[in-house]
Amino acid sequence: MSKLREYVVSNCEKSFLLKCLKEHQRLDHRAFNEFRDISIEFGKDYGCCYVSLGKTKVLAQVSCEIQVPKSSRPSEGILNVNIELNPLAAPNFDLSNKTDLFTQLNRTLEKCIKDSKAIDLESLCIKMSEKAWAVRVDINVLNHEGNILDCASIAALSALCHFRRPDISCDGDEFVVLRYDQKDPIPLVIHHYPVCITYSIFERGEFILADPTLLEEGVADAFLNVGMNAYRELCGLHLGGKAELTPDVLIRITQMAGARAAIVVEQIKKAVESDNEKRLRKEMIGFHNSINKSTEIQEDLESCFDLWKTVPRKRKTAKQEKIQMEVDMTDDADSSGNNSSKIEQKGEGSAVLVPEEFKQVDEVWGDSSEEDNDEDVIEIPRKIQAISLIDSDSEEETTVVLNATKKKKRKGKSHSALQ
Repeated sequence: MSKLREYVVSNCEKSFLLKCLKEHQRLDHRAFNEFRDISIEFGKDYGCCYVSLGKTKVLAQVSCEIQVPKSSRPSEGILNVNIELNPLAAPNFDLSNKTDLFTQLNRTLEKCIKDSKAIDLESLCIKMSEKAWAVRVDINVLNHEGNILDCASIAALSALCHFRRPDISCDGDEFVVLRYDQKDPIPLVIHHYPVCITYSIFERGEFILADPTLLEEGVADAFLNVGMNAYRELCGLHLGGKAELTPDVLIRITQMAGARAAIVVEQIKKAVESDNEKRLRKEMIGFHNSINKSTEIQEDLESCFDLWKTVPRKRKTAKQEKIQMEVDMTDDADSSGNNSSKIEQKGEGSAVLVPEEFKQVDEVWGDSSEEDNDEDVIEIPRKIQAISLIDSDSEEETTVVLNATKKKKRKGKSHSALQ
């Protein structure tokens, strides 16, 4: 099977996008420093988060298990961040092939969340050098419409804030993991909330766009990923591509990223608090409820499809079809106005439509007197009842003479006249 190519931007799309940027316009009518809307929703289980950044959609799930801690850090737990680029998001993604984009996204997320000490790993230790909690964050990209890193970082951070690990009881050297109904689960200890903010650079730094789309990513010369928390502390910085940026431009971008990080962190906290209140009130929770809201569009489509539904009808019998045909012919004759017709039955299951004008002509020919008949006129009898053969055993042809007064006998042939 041939490998699918990555997303390719045509020259027409590239020239059109650059022309719009020179006119200070974006294709989605956003400003250069404007971001797309963020939607954060949680599932029924703790640590399940569904985030959409515009049309880019990501699902994050946090899980934990007991493992032996690392020998270099015996008193700390383990935190792993893994992002999966499955073909569901884009046709050029392949799970079996680890591309450069996969490596870059995983390393950037680990630097932003893990290396910045956002999670207190010492609180995950159960017994030094023997047992500790290993927390794993799995991020699946559901739809790729540009800026996967920002959406994945928001989903990972929201899932970690929402996650609750089970409590443990110690009886000597034996540790027992308690169920959620036995004791309330314990949330993770988070020191700060670092998020990734991406900017795309065009024309050697002349145009800088925030939250680029898929088309803008294909045209951009370089990318600048800034990891920032709500305290405006720089947690990570990554520049990809080729671009000439001055220190003034970098300072201006980091200032805009700090303002954006404060807004995103506040939105994450509000989403987590709202979900906790719903759980206390025992309301319906889970992002599947919001997905069901989109069924209104589906119902509208189904109402349109109802117009094309066919109702099966019973097959008519031969008698019903004959009656329907007579009714249709009568209606056609009535609609024509002057022309009328009559139906004559010819055998079983068959009928003949005889127009009224033919009937009148037939009556005129039948009433014509013999005195008016000339030798050149051929008489057509009104009704042909039967044809009688004089010599039925003869193999020769049978001749039918329409004018009985001028019959001529032919040698070696039999004759038959119609009266």
